[in-house]
This record gives sequence, structure tokens and C-alpha cells, in this order.
Amino acid sequence: MAGWRYIARRLNGDGTETGIDNDVPLSGVELRDDLSGPGGIDAHITPEIARLIQGNEPVFKPWSAAIYAEKDGQIRAGALLYDMVEDGPDLRLDTVGWSGYASGIPYVDEIIKVQVDPMDMARHIWEHIQSQPGGNIGLTLDSTTSKVKIGDGPDAAAFGENMGPYRLAWFQNHDLASDFDQLAADTPFEYRIVHSWSGEDISHRMVLGQPRIGARRADLRFMVGENVHVVPTIEYDGDQYASEVIVLGAGEGREMVRGNAVKNTGRLRRPVIVTDKNLRTKKEANARAERELMMRMGDPDIVEISVLDNPNAPYGSYTVGDEIFIQTAKGWTDDLELWCRILSIRFRPDDNAATLTVVRSDKVA
Repeated sequence: MAGWRYIARRLNGDGTETGIDNDVPLSGVELRDDLSGPGGIDAHITPEIARLIQGNEPVFKPWSAAIYAEKDGQIRAGALLYDMVEDGPDLRLDTVGWSGYASGIPYVDEIIKVQVDPMDMARHIWEHIQSQPGGNIGLTLDSTTSKVKIGDGPDAAAFGENMGPYRLAWFQNHDLASDFDQLAADTPFEYRIVHSWSGEDISHRMVLGQPRIGARRADLRFMVGENVHVVPTIEYDGDQYASEVIVLGAGEGREMVRGNAVKNTGRLRRPVIVTDKNLRTKKEANARAERELMMRMGDPDIVEISVLDNPNAPYGSYTVGDEIFIQTAKGWTDDLELWCRILSIRFRPDDNAATLTVVRSDKVA
């Protein structure tokens, strides 16, 4: 755990923070980073530390304190404290990453937009959250835009159905985290949170990528027997396998848009139906069917690897969204070499090791 430091700060609700402790003695630490998700920090403190007790209570308060993990002068993770459990001398800290603050927060006004970039609405959601008294957590969002427009005008119609304008309102939007993630899924765009020093302050930025974030990392090496220290499980997922994909798009009944893709795989026929009402032409539906079929070939797959902090791929040199090349050892399956995309990272400083949740790159649309 050499070089790691854990910092606690109080959130003032106006975008500023006040120091609590610059060297919190955390143990059992796990840093969580999720692609388009909140992540967080799991940890506990034991036994009681006198300097962390004030007025017979811990100085930490749920929805008041932030915990940061720093190594070599860089903020590697940050999270908001939302729950604490005291069990004898042990104090467990439950946290959620910055984007998780939006969970359960309602919209308290009403806005109606026509032909607006969904990424502008995503930024508006966070502007609204942080404009409320005591709700500013100092989060800034990238200015990334898309070519997508949402919200039909009063004269717009699609297959005889007026899709209507995009609306956020106090009487219907009661969980802005859900609304934000729906925009991310539909546009699509991806996001992750980055914390960094800004003088004596810590800044918080949401990185936005349309349609994706991350890069293909040919400069890193992930190999079983070197830095991949546990032989990964190789799966052949029959539940997801398909030799034919039928896509149902916009419209109803016989007027519904339909697309399909078929491939002779030498196995039994296994069709699957995918519904996406945003698809308005046969060409779009056929393209979606081809992409779905490519992801359902039933090829050997790796979903998780355990990686040591190693010069071949030091912790912090890769992030969620990146594509990495994984090489396995020979077993039931011959040496497997796969490009995989990182969906989440769980790093344990005590073990100097990370668990990566991944997906084959050719399964990513």
C-alpha cells in the first residue's frame, strides 16, 4: 500500500470543500471505477481514531463528506459518503461516485424542448441538480455534442404517431440519475468521472464520449502467467447465441419496420427477436440485426481478469472504456488472444491487484 493516501473533505454544497483529514487510516480498501456508472470506494476504519471523533461522533457525516484515494500526487478515485455502519471498534464507510449523487433527486421545475441535442439535456440535468440550495458538488461536464436530435415539434409525426417534445417536469421526473442514463443509452454516449488536483482544491469532471470513450491500448500487455495472475474463466454462452436475428422497429402490426440477419454457423437454428422503436427504416433495422448477430456468435469469451500492478500495465495506465489485448494459457481452448473492452475496474491497494470486468471488443456495437 506504499504511496497511497486517503483524504477526507467536507462538501459545503456550494461547490467548495473543507478539509477534514489528509491521512485517513483506511483498511480493506477497494476502488471501484465503472463505465457510465458511479463507482466508489469501499473501506473501513478500525479501531477508533481519536482525531476522527468530534462530540462523541465520527467527524464523517453521510451526504456531507467525500473520500479521495491519492497515489504519487494523483487523485486515483473519489466518492461521496452516503452511509456508515458502526460495529464495535469497526466503522464501515459506504460510498458512491460523483455521478451517483443524482440518484433519487427529482426535477423541481418544467422544461420543454424540441429538436435539442440530448447531450445538452444531459448537461442541463446536472445544471439543475447543482443549482438547488446545498446541491452543488462542484461537478463540471465536457462540452461534447452529438448529431442526434430529440423532441418532435407539434407538426412532427413518425408512422402516424407524434413522438412529442422532450420534457422534464416536477410531476413526472423523480429520479434524474435514471433520466440521465436514459439519455446516455438512447443517444448513445458514455461517461466517467475524473478527479484531479487544482492547486489546493480537487476538481471533478465528467468526461463525455459520443458514442464511446476510451482507446485501443496496443502499448499495454495482459498475459496469463505474467501480470494476469489468475487463469481467467473462459465461457461459451449458449443463452446469448443466435444464428438469426429479427429486429422489430417503429410502427405497429403489419406496418412495423422489420430487419433480419442470418448466418449458417453449422449449429442448430437459434433465432432471437430484438425490439427497438427508434429504428424507422428497413435499412436501419437490417444494420442493427447484423450488429446483433455479430455479437451473438457464441465464440469463447472472457468476462473477468485479475491483474497485478505491473510494468506491463501499471494501475492507472488503463481506464474503463479502453480496449486491451488479453493472452491466455493453453487449456481446453487453445491459446486465446482477444481484444476486450474494460467495463469496470476494482483495485485493491492492499493486494496491489485489480479485477477487470471485460467484454470481447467484437461484441460491442
